[in-house]
Amino acid sequence: MIDRRAALTLAMAALASSAPAMAAEPVSVGYLELRQDARYEPIMAHGRMVLRQRARPFAGAALAFADAGSAARRPAAELKLERMTIESAEDLPAAIRAARDRGVRHFMADLPQAAYGALGDAAKSADALVYNVSAPENALRGKECAPSLVHTAPSDSMATDALAQLLAARKWRNALVLQGPSPRDDLAAASFEKSLAKFGGKLVARKSFVLGGDPRERERNDIALLTSGADYDVVYVADESLEFARDLPYRTIRPRPVIGAVGLEALAWHWTWDRFGGPQVTSRFARANQGRRMESNDWAAWMAGRMIADAVTRHPEDFSLQRNHILQQGQFDGSKGAAVSVRPWDNQLRQPMLLATEISVVATAPVQGFLHATDTLDTLGDDRHDSACRLKG
Repeated sequence: MIDRRAALTLAMAALASSAPAMAAEPVSVGYLELRQDARYEPIMAHGRMVLRQRARPFAGAALAFADAGSAARRPAAELKLERMTIESAEDLPAAIRAARDRGVRHFMADLPQAAYGALGDAAKSADALVYNVSAPENALRGKECAPSLVHTAPSDSMATDALAQLLAARKWRNALVLQGPSPRDDLAAASFEKSLAKFGGKLVARKSFVLGGDPRERERNDIALLTSGADYDVVYVADESLEFARDLPYRTIRPRPVIGAVGLEALAWHWTWDRFGGPQVTSRFARANQGRRMESNDWAAWMAGRMIADAVTRHPEDFSLQRNHILQQGQFDGSKGAAVSVRPWDNQLRQPMLLATEISVVATAPVQGFLHATDTLDTLGDDRHDSACRLKG
């Protein structure tokens, strides 16, 4: 006769073995943005003409988590994206602390440079990682760097190094630089000048222009006057407003290519990129966003999401191991033809850059022939011995 208690025990054991394993707790990831962010206002010309619409890159982060949920190797825990729209930069530390109390340890940040000062300290005290997906300023990877801040958006110096490498490869050595009146224009022009010297180019002249048609300012707003008086192989224009830059191609005194704000740009992503899975990424993004084209900041947010998903898959319940994987061990696929990883000296994601016109990717950087002792991707941006950041190593 079968012992009823033994039979009941066996039945319960069989039931337990056939029941699905208890799901791990969802992993929440914060997404920080400012409600009023001037960077996303449309760029307007006179006559209320819209020169460029600028979209927030939250859609890139959402795509990364959708990809993770449908991938063959899914994260060990469900990933939840928590969009946190903040009224002002002063509210960011409190938002970090409140989210940390809810268990959030990873934060994507779509913020201007000025917002990162207090944010880095708040993230460090909360034992969290913040991923900068949209601020390109070199200073955030230099004197303003922080151990808790990871940059998936490429820096200004990575973009200008990519352009300077192409100029060197094409033997377009001599460059004329035209710079607009905004602080961003000054930073971009300074970065390009440094890159030009780094790769053996020559600065013919650096001239400032003003916007508008005031005849008293002809020497500073007239394209013919600004582009005459010296020989050059290329014109680099730094113009955040696009008001001056849009009129520059085909109007220079010498028949020379225009790069920088218009013409040829160095980007993290371009919708015409057609290699290494690029078309699939672009088409998935477009389907999810009513046909909108994926842009550089979208890619940076998507890449941050992929890195987080990979770390959570490998180490679902241990944030310290997730951090080590992202900062020290991880090699990630960004669909740009080379594994990307985080530089130990400034937490910048090393990555290829796409050199593109409005409708075509012309080349990629690092350009063939530019070598590095350890990783050719480190020919783009500040190398360890050039960096003002000293996180480690």
